[in-house]
Amino acid sequence: MEFLTLTQSNWFIIGPIAKLLGFLMNWIYEFLDLIGIPNIGIAIILFTIIIKALMLPLSIRQQKFSKLNTVMAPELQAVQEKYKNLDRTSPKYNQMLMQQQDEMKEVYQKYGTSPTGGCVQLLIQMPILFALYQVIYKIPGYVRKIYNIYRPVAEGLTGISGYWTEELQTLASQNQVSVSKFEGYTDAQKINHIIDMFYNFSKSEWKQFTDLFPQLTDMINQALPQINRINYFLGTDLATPPSQQLWPGIFIPILAGLTQWLSTKMVDQPQTGNDDNGTAATMKTMNIIMPLISVVFCFTLSAGLGVYWIASAVVQIIIQLIVNKYMETVDIGKMVEENVEKANAKRVKRGQKPIRARAAMNVHTIEEQENARKQQETETKERASAQIQKSTEYYRSTNTKSGKLASRAGMVQQYNEKHEKNRKK
Repeated sequence: MEFLTLTQSNWFIIGPIAKLLGFLMNWIYEFLDLIGIPNIGIAIILFTIIIKALMLPLSIRQQKFSKLNTVMAPELQAVQEKYKNLDRTSPKYNQMLMQQQDEMKEVYQKYGTSPTGGCVQLLIQMPILFALYQVIYKIPGYVRKIYNIYRPVAEGLTGISGYWTEELQTLASQNQVSVSKFEGYTDAQKINHIIDMFYNFSKSEWKQFTDLFPQLTDMINQALPQINRINYFLGTDLATPPSQQLWPGIFIPILAGLTQWLSTKMVDQPQTGNDDNGTAATMKTMNIIMPLISVVFCFTLSAGLGVYWIASAVVQIIIQLIVNKYMETVDIGKMVEENVEKANAKRVKRGQKPIRARAAMNVHTIEEQENARKQQETETKERASAQIQKSTEYYRSTNTKSGKLASRAGMVQQYNEKHEKNRKK
């Protein structure tokens, strides 16, 4: 695949991951072409489903940490409350700060986890997500058959003397193709970047390009039906931003924002016990801002990226439903014990003393207290309901007139007095 090198991402770390994901995208498109439905929109959706399914273990690990963090939160807050009035001017400030950090570390150790327990999964996912964008944004660089659709027109263009006109440079700049470096490239390198430019052409830009180079009309007319077949999905040109095709492309940024918002609502966020703290407020703000940002990006970038974001959010919602259902069956106490066992195995290898799994008992105690509280509330409501029912039945047998407000107002009080007298007897 040497001819694809320049149209692929060469970012550090991101590039190799994008190349690996590109093989998957190429395989999916080859399969769709084999069954007679070669379409970038369908390929992106299948691509998203497979990637999300492969990342399911990371989602489960992230949710386990969130649930565990909910149990740890009261103890962590107690430590923060203990040291909240530290005086920065005090000579013992650094010592007290270190002591606070040690106590926080002890809490995490007690539960067999660490403050970075939820970050590892995010750090793994970030380069994968950036690589996904590169593959979808530069599909001709990763899918051989799509590259070959554009290649004859690109080769025909480079065969024209003086083809690199100001008008073509303007078209290239509008489609994110570097003009400053173009003159230093070989013809083969130029072909790769011209194909990147072609992939982002809208209908009007294809017409403008044909008018600039009428000698390529036959080649363009031969390629355009194939281009339209692979690029159009539900009436939307996936290579063109929705801002340039308001109908029906406008639905892509709207659906992207809506599905992103629903996806964030599905996630079981870690509870801190205090919704007014800065972290909780920041999370709430981000859950509103990020969907809005996705709307703006999907409106200005190629519609294919918007389809990816929508598919990603929808698949994430389905996965989150599965993960949430699974998490209901997870025994937190057992999970803590397993975490402590793993942590102890590492500590023993380092020559450190093992820690005790005290957290398991605390978890069960918290759950038992919560269940007892709920049961007490239920019993209190049942007693109140039974008392009201008895008082109502008692006064239905009296001659109290139903229309008088005063007799109704004293009904429960009179019943209680009668019940008290009977009890004393």
